[in-house]
Amino acid sequence: MDGVSLGVYVLWFVDLVFSFGACWAIVKKGYLPHWKAFGYYLFFMAAQNLVLLPVSLLGSDRVYAYTYYAADFLEALLLSLVVLEILVKVLDAFEALPGRAVARFCFFTVLGVSTAVALSALIPTHRTETMVNILTTVERTVFLAGAAILWVLLFQTKALGISWKSSVAEITVAFVLYLTVESTRGFVMVAYKSNSVQDIATGVGQFAYLVAMASWIWTMTHRDPVSKPSGEAVARIRELARGDEIVPKERILAAVGIKIHLSETEAEEHAAEEPTDSQKRGRSYLVH
Repeated sequence: MDGVSLGVYVLWFVDLVFSFGACWAIVKKGYLPHWKAFGYYLFFMAAQNLVLLPVSLLGSDRVYAYTYYAADFLEALLLSLVVLEILVKVLDAFEALPGRAVARFCFFTVLGVSTAVALSALIPTHRTETMVNILTTVERTVFLAGAAILWVLLFQTKALGISWKSSVAEITVAFVLYLTVESTRGFVMVAYKSNSVQDIATGVGQFAYLVAMASWIWTMTHRDPVSKPSGEAVARIRELARGDEIVPKERILAAVGIKIHLSETEAEEHAAEEPTDSQKRGRSYLVH
């Protein structure tokens, strides 16, 4: 592929090595049963790098471009599932949250997503292929929206009692870094047609993903895959909920297309005034 420096190819090869390292870690360290969407994302990214690298070296620019945009579109779809999975992990310890906390989170999330959509739609494009324009716009929008949601979530970690030294927090931080840099790279690639600028932007994006993968590998080898807030944090949330209108977890997740199916025993327990830990058994999460 023309206009790509040797440094970009070196980073690309290192990314490929780290991708397989991340795939090994998520299987070997027992993360896959708990982080399915995240695991599928890592497998897909490893396969994407494995395919795109030889296509870039041996194929034409046109073939590479269409392969790249199709792969990026699929990556954006998987990222949406990963963001939903992170939300489930954060909310899983709580039966309900105070209405004010939910409203605040929803307000900033809607604000961030709306801003992401507006910015993505306003970016001019110089390409004539309609399908390519659609794929790149969807990818850019999903990356920006995902970054906005995760940024809001990170600002809520203290209120939810999530430790920064936990798998869910560290995985989220790495995704925020990667998505923020990658979103910025997308704007640069559209705004500047200089080969040198695009080459630098590509290298920065690859380096950001390399840092994210290194962080994920470290997390998977040092942290438990299941992250739970402290008992004090859960008690504090329940105490706040008593003085405010509570929003059950099921309603929060249903708002983003995730339904939690409860057994009959759980449904009876869930109707009780004080939630118990037994309500957490027998649930399955379905994304619609």
